[in-house]
Amino acid sequence: MRTFIIVFISLLLLVMGMVAQDKKPAEAWDVKAEVKYKKRLAEVKEEIWGWNKAGFKNRTVPAEYANESAVILAKHHELTTPDKDRELHQTTRQLVKINDRAALEEYSEFAFNQYELRSSGAWNVLDPFGKNTWTTYMGVKVYKQDGSVKEIYSDEAVVTDVNRFRHKARKLAIPGLQVGDFIDYFIRTERDINHVNAYTEEVFVLGDEPPILEYSIHVGAWEEVFVLEYRSMNGAPNFKEKIANRMMELDMLVRNVPPQPVKLWMNPYRQIPLVRLHLRIGGRREGLGRRKEGTIYSNPNALKTRDESVAELAALRDLTSKQNLPFLGEVWEHVKRFKRTNRDAADDEVAAYIYYLIRYMALYRVRPDDQIVVDQRRNTGGLSEHNFLRYLNYMLVKNDIDADFVLVTPRYGPAQNEVFETDDYRLMLKTNGKKPVYFSADGIFSNAHYVPSSYEGQKAPVVSGYKGSVINGQVEVPQSAAGQNKQVERLQLSFGEGNMQRLNIARTTAVTGHFKRAQQQQLLLFEDYYESERKALGIPQSFMEEFADSRRNKVLAEEYRSAFEKARQGQKEHFLAEIKEQFETAPESLDAFDVRQMGLRHTEPEMVYTTRFKIDGYLKKAGNNYILDAGRLIGSQMAIKPSQRERKADVYMSFARSFEYEMEFSIPAGYTVEGADKLARSIDNECGSFIVTTESAPGKLTVQVRKVYKNAFAPAAKWPLLLQMMDAAEEFRQQKLLLKKA
Repeated sequence: MRTFIIVFISLLLLVMGMVAQDKKPAEAWDVKAEVKYKKRLAEVKEEIWGWNKAGFKNRTVPAEYANESAVILAKHHELTTPDKDRELHQTTRQLVKINDRAALEEYSEFAFNQYELRSSGAWNVLDPFGKNTWTTYMGVKVYKQDGSVKEIYSDEAVVTDVNRFRHKARKLAIPGLQVGDFIDYFIRTERDINHVNAYTEEVFVLGDEPPILEYSIHVGAWEEVFVLEYRSMNGAPNFKEKIANRMMELDMLVRNVPPQPVKLWMNPYRQIPLVRLHLRIGGRREGLGRRKEGTIYSNPNALKTRDESVAELAALRDLTSKQNLPFLGEVWEHVKRFKRTNRDAADDEVAAYIYYLIRYMALYRVRPDDQIVVDQRRNTGGLSEHNFLRYLNYMLVKNDIDADFVLVTPRYGPAQNEVFETDDYRLMLKTNGKKPVYFSADGIFSNAHYVPSSYEGQKAPVVSGYKGSVINGQVEVPQSAAGQNKQVERLQLSFGEGNMQRLNIARTTAVTGHFKRAQQQQLLLFEDYYESERKALGIPQSFMEEFADSRRNKVLAEEYRSAFEKARQGQKEHFLAEIKEQFETAPESLDAFDVRQMGLRHTEPEMVYTTRFKIDGYLKKAGNNYILDAGRLIGSQMAIKPSQRERKADVYMSFARSFEYEMEFSIPAGYTVEGADKLARSIDNECGSFIVTTESAPGKLTVQVRKVYKNAFAPAAKWPLLLQMMDAAEEFRQQKLLLKKA
């Protein structure tokens, strides 16, 4: 669901959409599908509006929720297989009272895919009502304060995009919606299913930012085909189960669900009552990974699920051999050369070399039949955790380096005692020396010694990387400190000659730990990190040189050279986007940018880049003087809403982290600075700190800011300590300096 503040914008988009459709008439396939869509929509709305559910007739909001932005009076989820094993219908319906403008924005417009292709491949195109297409219907009723009712449906929505290989997207604006109205809407998605794709995972979270007066769920599936299994977590009730008339049915009704700060550092899987559900094809009998048809499995044994995960891992480990590992000969050749030239290398150095070598061979090396992708799209690539780490483990075993697999349940997933499926476990590898080294497969830039933030601090069973299918104890995955996850900004600021309202900024940025990945994906070029890793691994010839020396692939070398040049030309746009994200304003000009250090290895923990640009919007003229929004230079800060200031839920943050800003202002001749004394402040407690110091010298002012979140987790009782630090940061952001004409 997407929202807009100004209704005029919604209307303008509606008009523009109509004009666009007039200019480009719908294609024949679309026109034909629309006839069928309208017919089916009429059936769907009759069915859903005909539900006899008391909650949707209620129009009374309890006094205790009168000041809430929105109140959900009724919410219903339905998942059914109405046509035996050929269709799956998923429906959500909500009745909401709009109490303020924030809620009005939230519910004034809906974005959805009318048709969505759910199968990839060059031979697949969007075929409405086809076997690989999901179809979505929407209906809205607005109950006005004068007693009138307005209805609008998805066939009236503006078409925003048509892509025959992806989707047909639409936006449904709700004209005339006002504070005080009730909005009752449904979203129904229908799809064909078969014995290959008849599987769905649902998570019903019994909590939201608005309070929910009545929350109901209904699931219905054919007994002779399907299996239903579910787990109720964090105090959620169990379903009422029924098997009758060849149908398995689950029903739940929960009333008076209080509001929860779900958008502010909460972890639903550990904190909020929820129900996880699987609908899947059953088998004649149970087995490893199989469930018996016509059976409802409630709250399956978590230890059994863990043991299934261990058995699957051990089986895959034992099947790993030279017959099924790609480029193994080349890997061995490079490892042997490394050990010959580094005879005193410790086990952790050999292990790190093997890790980076497999990463290079799988993700960096280029083959003649590869698709040419050398821009930022390549930076989001990655490998299967199981495949990558099993390969690494195979090489470690062959080099007499003892290691264990670590089966971890991420912090934002279920705890070990509430796992529901084998995929709840994620995988790492850990060496068993005096200083264990952890290895993960966290994307194309993942380092040796790196632990993903969501794995930190979790207790996890370990399984031998060599043999056996039993658990060899448990480890607590190490946590990174705030100083290991840093963003450091050093800014040299001066005022424009001839335009004092323009800032000139020379900036050096360094990021470490969990901050690196996003910046690497946004700013690095494949050409640069490929060459860096090739040389670091001692690989003598680049793929460009190989292609150039080959009569068959010589043309490819030219194509890649052209692609490299195009990607480098486009790099400036990514730096512009990064500056806009940090400073919340697009620069007037970007005069220079450079990546000084890519941070590709644990031995090079920092990514460092520089930018030099001019930016407006920070200075205002006041007579002969200028007012500088100095506090805004540290970027946006978290402003806590009044409703969020009291908190009963524990705080789950992504990771401990720190931010440092050193701002050096060159004061123009003939001006003095006033207000620097008001910038300084110091909050430092067990949860966080925000410290600002200033230093003045002739023609210069230096401001140093340090903000630290000391832990990734804080109990609810410590929330006031976090508020102290965050309030100080937000107050600093409002601070200004006066450049006064002498």
